Amino acid sequence: MAFMAILPEGFAPAAGSPRDRDNQFYQLLVGGARTRLLEGFLDLQVPELLGAHGPLAAEEICRRLNIEPHRGWKFLHLLALCGLLVEEGGELGEDAARFSLSPIARAYFGDDGTGGYFFRDLVQYWRRVAVLPLAEVLRGMPLPEAVRWPPPGAEAAEHLETWMRVTAEGAIKTLLQSNALRGAGRLLDVGGGDGTIGCALVDAYPELEVTVFNLPASAALARRNIGLRKRADRVQVVEGNFLTDELPGGFDCVLFSRVLTDWTPSVCRMLFEKSRRALVSDGKLLINEALVDGNLDYAVAWEFRYIFYDTFGRALFKPLDVYERLLAEAGFKVARVSPMLDDAFYSVIEATPC
Repeated sequence: MAFMAILPEGFAPAAGSPRDRDNQFYQLLVGGARTRLLEGFLDLQVPELLGAHGPLAAEEICRRLNIEPHRGWKFLHLLALCGLLVEEGGELGEDAARFSLSPIARAYFGDDGTGGYFFRDLVQYWRRVAVLPLAEVLRGMPLPEAVRWPPPGAEAAEHLETWMRVTAEGAIKTLLQSNALRGAGRLLDVGGGDGTIGCALVDAYPELEVTVFNLPASAALARRNIGLRKRADRVQVVEGNFLTDELPGGFDCVLFSRVLTDWTPSVCRMLFEKSRRALVSDGKLLINEALVDGNLDYAVAWEFRYIFYDTFGRALFKPLDVYERLLAEAGFKVARVSPMLDDAFYSVIEATPC
């Protein structure tokens, strides 16, 4: 049995009705329930079990996972309601039901259930903050394990840039399909990670040269990665802190990809002003970021985590109209906006100096 969230005609509540009010409240509560179910799904290694041996009967799954059968069946049934498993066979509630990984679970964790670094790491981030008492955190409780900026050492920089590398595919696809770099010769990738995006861009555009501008620890990782990919002739690295240092100049494109989301509007405006000075007179500023527009759940999930990261700013995920205003204040006009693809959350904003 596959469970669907499509309501039969006449089942949706009337707007503003008591049932509509209650439904919206349960939508708040169910987020926590789904997160705990996802934690159990991973802790018990359900993806690995069903990826290797599924579909399996509920009784067999409970035996293999060493969980109490009555509670275990309810757990498996709830995973099916959440879309992580497919439940088939037998009467609803009977042991004869068989469970297998759903298509979306396979998309998260692979057909064998062992993949999904990005999604597993998201859950681990969540758990580190979920155990903290939110009221006390808001009252000023110290956060000794909070993410710091800049990353305090090589190990922290390695973790950050690994995470950015394994999640770069959607950002790269968005940039390439926008055609925003067609005809560009020299690109400055501000906060360009370990050079993964820069290498992908020079592979796509044979005439392009890229300079990655990043903090020293990340710059060292970029040099290593660029060297391994044999792109050092076309992807250079310059060390610096974009918050305090001027950007190098003479570029016909300046790119911010998955950088501005971490900073307040005032910091973004400052970076745009620096970018204007780094560009040639007919240059172009490119912003490849997740907007609030069309990404509300994504933004709420990340903004919640940022409560626990004191070194990052406020109102980090911004709507398009805020970027448009900040660009105008920094002397730019928006030339084109490429909306999100089905591959990623990002949109590309192209702006030129006024």
